[in-house]
Amino acid sequence: MEVHRISEDRDGLLGRAGKPGHGGRILKALESLRRPEHRLEIVDYPLPYRDRIISLLGIKDCDPRRNLGDYQNVGYFLIAERGEEIHAVVIDPGLREGDWIKEALGITTCDVIISHFHLDHWIGYESYRGHLFYASPLCKTVLTQMVGVERTGKSVFVEGRLNDYHRRPLPLRAANDAERLLPFKEKIREVTGEQPYRNELFALEFFELPYGQTEGTLYGLLNTGNIKVLFASDLFISINGLLKVEPHYAFKPKRMVIQDITVTLRAILGANPGIEPNPVDAGHLKKLSCPDLIALGHGLLVFREYRERIAHLLAELEELIRIDTEHII
Repeated sequence: MEVHRISEDRDGLLGRAGKPGHGGRILKALESLRRPEHRLEIVDYPLPYRDRIISLLGIKDCDPRRNLGDYQNVGYFLIAERGEEIHAVVIDPGLREGDWIKEALGITTCDVIISHFHLDHWIGYESYRGHLFYASPLCKTVLTQMVGVERTGKSVFVEGRLNDYHRRPLPLRAANDAERLLPFKEKIREVTGEQPYRNELFALEFFELPYGQTEGTLYGLLNTGNIKVLFASDLFISINGLLKVEPHYAFKPKRMVIQDITVTLRAILGANPGIEPNPVDAGHLKKLSCPDLIALGHGLLVFREYRERIAHLLAELEELIRIDTEHII
C-alpha cells in the first residue's frame, strides 16, 4: 500500500488551479522531511483558496523500526501560513513518534480529526495533546470506554479487546502504545451528519455517514471551487493498481457492511445510491460525487484515473451481494 505520487496528474490538476506553490516555510519543511534518513513517503499539493495557499500533505512512515508494519497508513496534513502562525488540520494521526514531524512543519494551532476507531488512524495522537480533537460519537465511545489490552497483535477494539477482524499481525510496539495511550485523555468533540465539522480557513467539512468500511466513519471534503478532495478513510484500498475492500464487522453483519460500501461507491461515481437515505445523509452523499482526488487511509488516488476501476469494484460487490442473497441460506 503506497502513497500515490501521481506526478503527471499533479501537474494537470494544479495547472487547473493556477499552478500555485507552497509557502516558504512549508517548502523548507518538505525539503527537510524528504531527506533519505527520515524514511518518509510524502505527496504534496499546494491548493489556492481565496487569499491563501492550502498545503495538502500526505505522509507515510516507511521506517520498519518505527511504523505499524502492514497497517501503516497515510497521515494527512492541511496547512495554512497566516502571518507568524502555522494553522493545520491533522486528519488521522497514525504516525507514531510524530513530534518531530509536527515540529518540522512548524504547526502552532491545529484541529485533529479521527475518521474511525482503528488504531492506525489515531495512534500518534499524543503529539497533538492540547489541541482540539473531533470524531463520531461511536468512535469517541470506543476510544474512551471500550478499551482493554490483548497482546496478540491483531487490531483495535470490540467488546473491550484489541481485536477487530484484522487478518495480519500488528507490531507489539503498537499494542504497547494502545495500553499506554488508552483511554483517550483528550476531550473529543462529536461530529455527526446533523452537526458536521466545518473549517472555513481550509474550505473543509467533515460529517458522519452510516455507509463505509467501519461503523462511525467520518468523510471529509476540501472544496476550493477548483479542486475537490474527498477524504474517504478506508472505504477501499489500492494495491498495485487493483482496488480492494477490507470490510470490518465489529457492529454490523457482513452483508450489511458490504451494502454500505456500495452505497458510498455509487455516490462517488455520481450514481443513484440505491437506497432512500434520510434527508441529511442524502445531502452529504451528493457532496461525494466525482471528486478530483480521493485521499484514502493508504494513499491518494486521482478519481478520473480510477473511475472505471471503482465502477468495476462496485459491480463485483453488487454481484457478491446478489449471490449471497439468492444462494446462501
